[in-house]
Amino acid sequence: MNPTEAIDKNFNLHIKHLPAQKTFLQVFEREGLTYIDSGLVVDTYNVIHITDASVVSKKSIEEAVNFYDNRLRKSCIWIEKDKLNESILQIFSELNITHSATNEGMSAPVNVLTEGELNPNIVPAYNKQAIIDHAFIIANNWEPFDTNVLKYYNTLAETILDDDNLVLLNYLHDSVPSGTIELFIEPENPKSAGIYNLSVMKEDRNQGIATALVKHTIALAKERGIEQIHLQASDDSKGIFSKMGFKQAGEFMEYALDVSC
Repeated sequence: MNPTEAIDKNFNLHIKHLPAQKTFLQVFEREGLTYIDSGLVVDTYNVIHITDASVVSKKSIEEAVNFYDNRLRKSCIWIEKDKLNESILQIFSELNITHSATNEGMSAPVNVLTEGELNPNIVPAYNKQAIIDHAFIIANNWEPFDTNVLKYYNTLAETILDDDNLVLLNYLHDSVPSGTIELFIEPENPKSAGIYNLSVMKEDRNQGIATALVKHTIALAKERGIEQIHLQASDDSKGIFSKMGFKQAGEFMEYALDVSC
């Protein structure tokens, strides 16, 4: 499996991981795609992930999109750029699905990354309040502030606390939570992990907090015997990851139903 495929696999495992543990959330597996029902109206956790463009059909994509649309919920569709063939583009056009964002895939063996450094200001989310603090910082990165993120984490807090494959970390700036990062360890392959939700409060940016969070996570990964880390980086974060030694591996495209059509 090449790094781009490994990133795509980790993403798929991550979006399914928590919903698969709760009866009030749903994970749907169809030929060539996965989709998640978070029960929320926003697209943040209502994810359609196209895993195999060679077998996915217009019917299955339309079924997934309509699942949310018929319930007055938004959804997002993610696909790795190399899988975006003419057939998929034609289906998207026919269903009024348009491009909304692109993330850069990045990956690296842990042993080639910048030496990690455990930071005393970074602590695990060890109780429900710490998880809500974690969610608050993530929600603060949306415009406007997304209260649905708080609802999602509040609902799943106990499950997260009991889950050894999820490591949620908070950076405390003067004892106040100001940054987050998540390390997701693949359950069936604990030597492979993904980084998610690197976020810093707007008023605390440009102070090295994001870099400290990444270095801490690298050190933690080494302690746990993780050998490979994967991630999808935004324009804001890819420079940080690149400096740590992560290498570009594919692009991941986000699409959404154009409700104006």
